[in-house]
Amino acid sequence: MSIDARVLIFTAALTLLTGILSGVLPALLRTSRMNLHDTLKEGGRASSGARHRAQSVFVIAQMAMALVLLIGAGLMLRSLVRLWHVDPGFRANNVLYFGMSFPAAMNHASVEAVRANYRQLEQTLASTPGVQEVSPAWGAFPLSSDDEQLFWFEGQPKPKSKNDMNWAIDYIVGPTYFKALRIPLLRGRLLTASDDEHAPRVTVVDDVFARKYFPNEDPIGKRIIRDTGVESAAEPMEIVGVVGHVKQWGLDTDDSQALRSQFYMNWMQMSDEYTALYASGSSMVIHSDGRDPQIFNAIRHASQQMNAEQVVFGAESMNQMVADSLASQRFSMILLSLFAALALLLASIGIYGVISYVVSERTREIGVRMALGAERMDILRIVLGSGGKLLVIGVGAGIIVALALTRLMSSLLYGIRATDPLTFVAVTLLLSVVALLACYLPARRASMVDPIVALRNE
Repeated sequence: MSIDARVLIFTAALTLLTGILSGVLPALLRTSRMNLHDTLKEGGRASSGARHRAQSVFVIAQMAMALVLLIGAGLMLRSLVRLWHVDPGFRANNVLYFGMSFPAAMNHASVEAVRANYRQLEQTLASTPGVQEVSPAWGAFPLSSDDEQLFWFEGQPKPKSKNDMNWAIDYIVGPTYFKALRIPLLRGRLLTASDDEHAPRVTVVDDVFARKYFPNEDPIGKRIIRDTGVESAAEPMEIVGVVGHVKQWGLDTDDSQALRSQFYMNWMQMSDEYTALYASGSSMVIHSDGRDPQIFNAIRHASQQMNAEQVVFGAESMNQMVADSLASQRFSMILLSLFAALALLLASIGIYGVISYVVSERTREIGVRMALGAERMDILRIVLGSGGKLLVIGVGAGIIVALALTRLMSSLLYGIRATDPLTFVAVTLLLSVVALLACYLPARRASMVDPIVALRNE
């Protein structure tokens, strides 16, 4: 987001125009309708009453708008809090995701050399102080990159077209990937180092995959065949385990996506043609013990010790990825909160100004009441009653408008309704407290009026 010069000029001009009109129009209306004889005869009481009613209308409108904005900000805040407590299916703490670029010579190396280079890289990074688990991450990665794979089940004829095949999100990882992200095992086993290029092909699926394709049976032992486009790579993969689902598409939108099924494959079991695609580099994920805040520097140093031409780049923590996935909601909340705070300030100033004006207009009346025996609490009650009426009308109008408008932001909310009663009550109480405080200051000043002084001035 940035400030656009055209928008800035337009809003500045609009602000100036509003200020000019607000000052000039009332004066023009006043002078065009002024009757000096009636004004002098009535002491200006009629015009004062009209002015007071106009001010009251503006204050009510300000309070209604402030309430609407405060409710919107409150809903976004509660929604964001709910999102922060959503289980993404992994543990983001102390997880680092980064890119690795290999020397140019690897582009011409054999597939065996590429695999050996990856194994050496895993061993080198795993031996770095502070690193607990390390794994390559090809294909998809939660909240960051996406990769889908077509497949069908062994025992079924190969579908004639891709439209007849099944889709799933595929993660091509190392055996320690699940430990790095703390993805829980639900059934069977995880991938292991023995699941290499010489072993039978295996895969691990998530619980969404298991429920969708094997709703009434155990998926362990079933076989799936990937559509790689290469007949030699169409070897069946046996499902050996079921893990928890990872929210690939975002904390708030993943549950509503059509494609959610996931499966994991060991990078060591990928075909020669596919492995060659990653000869130039890969993404890596590590889990550290969290003790060294400069762990990325240690990783870069270890990589350069292995080969000075290797480049480590683009490091990002999983916590930051989770935070970035909520950027739009956080921005909306901040924007609404700023507008709501400004609206609350304007409403407070407005009701303070109106009540102060009422107090100044009723100074003689207050003096008479106190001279006749009215107590200070009586005066406070009278003045606060005037502000309370504006507050009740403004809050009532604001709630009605909020009930209608907050429905438009339903798509931005998560875990709460646009008419969440707790938010409405809390915001109403907040606005009421601030408004009553703004009323109390002129009311207290009114209760301190000396009746003798007030009557003498009149």
